[in-house]
Amino acid sequence: MSARLLSRVVIIGNVRLDAGSITLFAEHDIPVVFMDRRAEEVAVTIPYNHRLASHYEAQKVFLENKENILCYEKWANTKRMVIQVGVLKRLDRQFEGRLIHGLGEGNYKEIISRLKPGDENKWQMVTGFISNLLRGVIIERLLKADLDPHTGVIHRRHNFGLALDICYVLGAESDMQGLQFLQSKAGWPQKAGRFQDGQLSDLSVRNMVHRFENRLIVLYNRVCDKFMGKFTSECIED
Repeated sequence: MSARLLSRVVIIGNVRLDAGSITLFAEHDIPVVFMDRRAEEVAVTIPYNHRLASHYEAQKVFLENKENILCYEKWANTKRMVIQVGVLKRLDRQFEGRLIHGLGEGNYKEIISRLKPGDENKWQMVTGFISNLLRGVIIERLLKADLDPHTGVIHRRHNFGLALDICYVLGAESDMQGLQFLQSKAGWPQKAGRFQDGQLSDLSVRNMVHRFENRLIVLYNRVCDKFMGKFTSECIED
């Protein structure tokens, strides 16, 4: 298969991948995410070059002064809340019409804590796996938009700071897919089939990847190539 047909690569577990393949992906701006069966991210490889991203100077505007930083954070928190409300309405129809005035972070976490299973380790493993998939999509779109994935505001001075900022905004997406996976019945002879020795089973990985890929159109619309223009128009120009 030609590398040009791929947009991102996720390596799960002990899979052999030669250096030439990784170099080929890098040459085509394809990020590679490595993680183990416990959904702990091991590494992310991205293309390297000596020039700055095309929008690097525009991105730095958000870090010029405290006012811009606060405006960015307000923008991100508002978008995060909107997505949280949408997720709760999608999970349970009883929330339709009841969240018209928004939702506080504490209230959202309390509702999710009542919906999620009691085994915190499994919850962290499942949502961690989905978050790693989401991070790969975000980095992919940032590279294609020629944005610097490291110039974050909420996560400034972090590697992949901007990608982490967007993951923060879209955090409820991981919660929703995690709950849907853990509550699903089809294809599971028993719940134990989802985990093997404290790790994600092959069947659980396939199920979550399939579910994630079915949401890609929505995710691409939310992590679109023009999102920096939205940041600028909504945060800086107001």
